[in-house]
Amino acid sequence: MVEQIQAANAAGLSYSVEVALWTANIGDELHAKLVNAGLLRQRQRRTLGVFIADYIGERTDWKARTLATFGTSKKLMLDFFGGNTPMDKITADNAVAFRLGLEKKYSEATISKIIKHCRQVFNLARRRKLIADSPFETVKTGSQKNPARRYFVTMSEYQRLLAGCTNAKQRLVIALARIGGLRCPSELCGLRWSEIDWVGKWFWVHSTKTEHHEGKGKRQVPLFPELEHRFQELYETLPEGCDDFVFPEESDIPPIISPKKSLTSWIHKVAKRAGVALWMKPFQNCRSSRDTELRKRHPAHLVNRWIGHTQQVAEDHYIQDLPCDFIDAYNAEKKGGNSAGESDGVGCFGVEVGKKIPAVFPPGTPTISRACNEMPYNSRTPKELPISRGGT
Repeated sequence: MVEQIQAANAAGLSYSVEVALWTANIGDELHAKLVNAGLLRQRQRRTLGVFIADYIGERTDWKARTLATFGTSKKLMLDFFGGNTPMDKITADNAVAFRLGLEKKYSEATISKIIKHCRQVFNLARRRKLIADSPFETVKTGSQKNPARRYFVTMSEYQRLLAGCTNAKQRLVIALARIGGLRCPSELCGLRWSEIDWVGKWFWVHSTKTEHHEGKGKRQVPLFPELEHRFQELYETLPEGCDDFVFPEESDIPPIISPKKSLTSWIHKVAKRAGVALWMKPFQNCRSSRDTELRKRHPAHLVNRWIGHTQQVAEDHYIQDLPCDFIDAYNAEKKGGNSAGESDGVGCFGVEVGKKIPAVFPPGTPTISRACNEMPYNSRTPKELPISRGGT
């Protein structure tokens, strides 16, 4: 072992797993002799609490939301393992017991995120040679998908939430979540009046969540008629010379829009006033509902750009299967005239085309347009479009 340690030190290489385990498990007396001989470094018995605190301090690149999420995992680790426990005293069996404890309280998706945070911490400790191996190496993370929490927010529920709002600002926040599909509150913070193209019918959305990916720091989102109306409604309440930010953080008009402040308690108050039984993950499900809805009308590649995620992320976490899909599929085929023995000739793909028969919906059938209550909008033309404020 000593010869292998000498060879690795001379070559500037990491120790093999066998050597790393041996050096981690030898007694303090032998370890001290090897340190005195210049072969090993002094043992650093850093505790879990100190190591995690130092790690968080190093991550100056983390956003407020990431810090909050990791903070939850940190608390769970310290409560279970103990903040004063040396890193090298936490075993694989301890890690398995930790996960089993989580299963009694959290969903599979939440457990997956927590275990990934644990791996993050202990893999770093291994790379820094504080431990021989990560106790979480073989602990399964699980899937972060949780279809059970998905909920399709109908346009009727959207309208009722609007009725529970007390000002134009609140109505715009709800509209941007359900009609714009924005992440709330993070993507509300960067909206600017000067970045709304009233003629081209689109506006810029700045995304802190995706800005670390090249070219993904901001995206163009259609200025849907309902959004246009809500933007105009808020703008007409503002004084001359107002801030270019649509939602300035220092505003006295509730709610406060800040990346550090959740809007969950606020939307619960709105729902209570409106008499709406609020669903799980209120803002994420508004975004999910809009993603699902748009895919009924527009190509997937455009929807992915507007909503701001990849097709894979959409399939894993956003797209919903609706009961009305089966009826819509049936009526679409019937409208296309694909009944056996009835043909109008051959289509462009060389497939026989049946006679076109008007779609028939049984009374009360929940078609996608009925289920979503096709979005309303105000068609009035403003006296003056707000394109002069904000310097452009």
